[in-house]
Amino acid sequence: MIVLITYVQTKDCTDLNIAIYQKIERLGFHREINWLIEPHYIDYELWDESSCQLALMLDVLPEMYVDPDQIDDLRRLRKLNAIINGDVNIELPAHQALKHKVYIYLNHSNSNDKLIVTLPIHLRYQKSHFGGFGKAYLNKVNLLVTCIKSTYNICNTVTTIIGPKNLNEMETAPWSNISYISDFDVVELLVPIGDLNHYPLVAIVTCVLGCVGCIYLLSIITNNKHLNN
Repeated sequence: MIVLITYVQTKDCTDLNIAIYQKIERLGFHREINWLIEPHYIDYELWDESSCQLALMLDVLPEMYVDPDQIDDLRRLRKLNAIINGDVNIELPAHQALKHKVYIYLNHSNSNDKLIVTLPIHLRYQKSHFGGFGKAYLNKVNLLVTCIKSTYNICNTVTTIIGPKNLNEMETAPWSNISYISDFDVVELLVPIGDLNHYPLVAIVTCVLGCVGCIYLLSIITNNKHLNN
C-alpha cells in the first residue's frame, strides 16, 4: 500500500489529500498486507507543531485473524506499532470466530521519510463443503488522525470514532476517520475448504490406521511380557 499525503492549512481546517494503494503478498492461509507510506507535507513544521497522529485501523472479519502473539513479537522488536482491539482465538474456524480491530500507529520524523509497514494476516478454516474455495473479505482500511494537543480541525473527516490513543489500550481518544483517494475497495480472498465427498474415504483410512496402531501396540506389550517371563 502506498500512501501519499499532501498537507494544506486553510482558514478553518486542515486539508489532508491522501491517495492509498494496497498490495497483498503471498497465497494460501497466511498473507501479508504491505504498505509503503510517503508523507508529503507542504509545511512540515506546521504539521509537527500540531501534535497530530496518524494511524491505520483495519476491521478484521471472522473469516481471518491477526495473531496477537505475532503482533506482540513485532512490537517488542520495534517492527510494528500496533495493538489488537477485541478477543482473538486463533484456533476457531470462521463460523465460530468473532471480528476484531487492528490499530497501527504511524510515526514520522521527517517530511521526506518513507515508512514501510507489513501486517501479517491469517485466513481461518471454513466449514467443509463439496470442495472448491470459500471467500474471506478483507475490509478497506481506515485512515485515522487525532490532534490531542491542538484545536486543528480536519476538513475531510467522514466520521469520528473513539479508539485507543496509543499502544496503551486503556487510554482512548477521539479519532477522525478521514476520506482518501484509492483504486480499491473490499478485497475478496479465496481459501480452500474441505471436500465432504472425501469424508467416507478419510473415515475408513482413519479407522484402518487406528486399528493398525492398536495392533502394533498390543504386539509390543505382548512381546515385552514374554521377555520378562
